[in-house]
Amino acid sequence: MKNQNLFEDAFYIRRMWSFSRALDLGLVDEEIERGLKGSLGQRHGERVAYIAMRLGRSLKFSKVDLVHLTVAGLLHDIGALGCFRVYNGDPRILEKHCLSGAILVERFPSGDILAPAIKYHHETPDPIHSALRVPTDEVPLMARILSLADQVDLRLKRRVPNHQERDEILKWITAETGRLFYPEVAAAFAQIAKKEAFWLDIEQPDLLQIALGLLCGQWQLPSTRELELGFTDDLAATFADLIDQKSKFTARHSRSVAETAERLAKGLGWKEDQLHEVYVAGLLHDLGKLSIPKKILDKPGSLDPAEVEIIRTHTYYTHRLLIEAGFPTRMVEWAAHHHERLDGKGYPFALSDTDLDQGARLMAIADIFAALTEDRPYRQAMSSGKALALIQGGVGTMLDPNLVDLAKRVL
Repeated sequence: MKNQNLFEDAFYIRRMWSFSRALDLGLVDEEIERGLKGSLGQRHGERVAYIAMRLGRSLKFSKVDLVHLTVAGLLHDIGALGCFRVYNGDPRILEKHCLSGAILVERFPSGDILAPAIKYHHETPDPIHSALRVPTDEVPLMARILSLADQVDLRLKRRVPNHQERDEILKWITAETGRLFYPEVAAAFAQIAKKEAFWLDIEQPDLLQIALGLLCGQWQLPSTRELELGFTDDLAATFADLIDQKSKFTARHSRSVAETAERLAKGLGWKEDQLHEVYVAGLLHDLGKLSIPKKILDKPGSLDPAEVEIIRTHTYYTHRLLIEAGFPTRMVEWAAHHHERLDGKGYPFALSDTDLDQGARLMAIADIFAALTEDRPYRQAMSSGKALALIQGGVGTMLDPNLVDLAKRVL
C-alpha cells in the first residue's frame, strides 16, 4: 500500500509538472511581464517548486506536506493566466493573480492546503512589500516558503551560478530577512545553499526526475497511464479556460471543440469511455497555444510569415506537454493532430491519411467548425450552414469525406 501511494504521488507530481511547463509557456508574455514588472524566465514554476521542496525538507516537512508544497510551487502563478484577460499589462495583476490562483486550485486534490499557500505567496514580513498586506500570523509556512523560492528564482540567471553569485544571493537574503523574507525560511535556505548539488540541480533539464528521487525514491514511471475520472477532468477544464483567456476571441473555443468532437463521436457510436476521452482531448487540443503571444492571437489583419511560423508551433507543444503528462497516446494524437491533413500537407508532423486515426480526423473537423462559428479579429462568426459548406471544400485533401457527411447530419 505504501508503494502504491508513492506511485500515485509520483504520477500526480509528473502530471502537474507538465502543466506547470504549460503555464510557463503562457506566462512568458510581454503583457504579463509588464504587469508583474519583471521577467519570469523559462521553467519558473518547476524551479520554484524544486527550491520550495528543498526548503520543506530542511524544515522537516512530512512526505505528504512535501508533495503539497511541490504542487503549490508548480502552480503558484496559475492565477496570472486566470486573470489574464482583465489584468494583462496592469500592475494590479500582482495582487489579483494571488486571489485568482487560490480560487482556481480549490477544486484540485487538497485544494484547501494549496489555496492559502498560493493566495499568500507574495506576502512578506514587511507589509509594504506584500501583495495583500495581511498580518504575518495569517501567512502559512508553505506560503512563506514559496515567497522566498519565487524571489530567489527571479534573481537567478538561467545557468549554474558561480560562487560569487551564490554569495551575493545569500548576502541579499540575510540583509532582507525580516523585511522581504521570513526568518525561519531564510535560515533553511542558508542550510540548503551549502550543498553544491542544490545549485547544480536547478539548471538540469531532468529536474522532475531529481525532484521525484528526493520525494519518492527513483521511480521509473510508465510513459502513459489510462485516463482517470475526477481530478484530470477538473485539470483539463481549468486549463481549457486558461488557454481561452489568452485571446478575447476564444472565450469558449476549447469547450466548443470538446463538445463538437463529442457530438461527432456519439454520431459514430463511440462508447461512453471513448466519448469521455475525446471530450478531454478536445479541452486540451490547444494547450500549446499558451506559448503564442497575445498580440499575434489578437492581430486584426493578416499574419506575416514569421507570425504564421510561430502559430504553427502550438500543436507541437500540445503534443510534447500531453506526452510528458502521461496521457494515453491515442488521446495525445487526437488533441495534437488537429492541423494535420489527409494529403500530408498539415503541421507539425506532416502526417498522411494512413497515419491519422478516426479520432484525429474527427478533431480536425471539430476545430475548424468551432473556429468558423466564433468571432475572430478579422471576421464575424459564421452560421453553422455556412461553416459546413466551407468544410465541404476540404473533403479529400484536408478532411475525411465520411466524417464531413456525418458533421452535416449532426451539427
